[in-house]
Amino acid sequence: MSPTTTLLAICALALGCGLSASASQTPPQDAPDKLGNAGRMLAFDTDSGVVTSQAVTVAGHDFCQYFIAAWREKEGSERYTLAIVERPSARRGSEVRIDFAQRRVFETRLPTARGAIKSLSEDAAERTYQAVLQADAERQSIIDADLAADEF
Repeated sequence: MSPTTTLLAICALALGCGLSASASQTPPQDAPDKLGNAGRMLAFDTDSGVVTSQAVTVAGHDFCQYFIAAWREKEGSERYTLAIVERPSARRGSEVRIDFAQRRVFETRLPTARGAIKSLSEDAAERTYQAVLQADAERQSIIDADLAADEF
């Protein structure tokens, strides 16, 4: 099986749909690519980053929206994968943290006034960018055969 066919089979199983025997076979080399650009997009691209969001509240969604907009304006930000996690609390408000390479690089509490979230998220994007650059430089400077890339 080709890597694309294998990946399609895994995606189909994850979505709960099966592939017929003809769909799981590798097409002949001279057959046109029926998937077009979609087939090329299924390949894993390790040089492009993703920002995931686990926002729960409206304020958390606002923070994520403004943060991602400011993050995408940073030079080279598309190379890094971030996770934004919100933990709402009735007593203390929402706590937001941003993780990079299994390391917390930013943490704050969201203000009760939604108008202040935009400036907070833009500041968070700048601080996160600096922390990510520093963490990435540290990861690349350490070479140890006993440690995996995400264990630094």
